[in-house]
Amino acid sequence: MEQIGTELFRLGGGGFAAPHLITGEVPTLIDTGAPGRGPTLERELRAAGVKIERIILTHGDPDHVGGSDHLRRVTGAEVCASRLERPLIDRSGWSSLPRLRRLLMRSFFRGTPPPTVDRWIDGAEVIDGIATLPTPGHTPGHIVLAWEGWLLAGDAFVSGDRFHESPWPFTIDQALARRSVEALLSQAPRAASSSHGRPVDRATERLQALVNSWR
Repeated sequence: MEQIGTELFRLGGGGFAAPHLITGEVPTLIDTGAPGRGPTLERELRAAGVKIERIILTHGDPDHVGGSDHLRRVTGAEVCASRLERPLIDRSGWSSLPRLRRLLMRSFFRGTPPPTVDRWIDGAEVIDGIATLPTPGHTPGHIVLAWEGWLLAGDAFVSGDRFHESPWPFTIDQALARRSVEALLSQAPRAASSSHGRPVDRATERLQALVNSWR
């Protein structure tokens, strides 16, 4: 577990997509790794002496929700996700996905059941100090979390020395995803960390450079 900010950590046990942990008044895990990674994340959290009380899912891709049911069961944490993401999470909307995206979803979930969600988020909310920011495009109900000057970006973009767009095969609507990234500039973030990139500072400057690349 790597501390990257005030009460903010990046976990290593999620597989391809790194979950984040906010140890505030209500310890909250952002995303839960790939299918089968729940026990690994449980051990990582236990070793740090943290018992999560809430899970917020940025979106319904398998590498972000795969450990959710296990962690919900062993911790009793409330699981939250955007209502607009419900058709992707409960799979009722899979038939409308592009063919490649649909095949990838089926392959990576490996026959596991849809994760249970206890609370559906409508639009922008603040949950115990964590702001949920709707950022559709990568998926219909993707959200980014804002905390103490940080953007926890999920797959809205890939953070690092130079920000990049999420790869096109995994982004359902690229034009909408770009508009969502442009909207994030209004947050004037100090730092950012995505699920597939490294945490960095100067986030507003880097985000503006990403936006400039397609304008």
